[in-house]
Amino acid sequence: MIIEGMWPNIAANLASEFIIVVLGILFVQFVRNRWDQRLYGGWKVVLKRAELIVHSRDVSVAKAKQVHEMPEELSVFLKGVVSSYVWLNCDLVTEGRTLGMLIEDFAARQWVINLDKNPPSSSDKQPQKG
Repeated sequence: MIIEGMWPNIAANLASEFIIVVLGILFVQFVRNRWDQRLYGGWKVVLKRAELIVHSRDVSVAKAKQVHEMPEELSVFLKGVVSSYVWLNCDLVTEGRTLGMLIEDFAARQWVINLDKNPPSSSDKQPQKG
């Protein structure tokens, strides 16, 4: 008889613990999403030619987080954005930074790509006169 009277209490305790766990998980996800939004939200890719903005694209929080956590992804991501507008003749991350083609503006949360600084391709170069 005592055991039969305990089942409703056990079921109520299990149900309340389940609800607490679910609410805890939802709260942690909410806090994590807000934190990621604060750290990685608001990034843009801006393509410029002759000081005019050719294209501006907002970057999702997930993509910005991925690029910041794995820097090798930056080259692939930016190359994908630029490929619709121009054929790149250098690596944006290594040579592009050196040439001033890629500017990472952390204050404004922008990757600015100056298409005018894209070096000529090897087939466009004139032969050297000796």
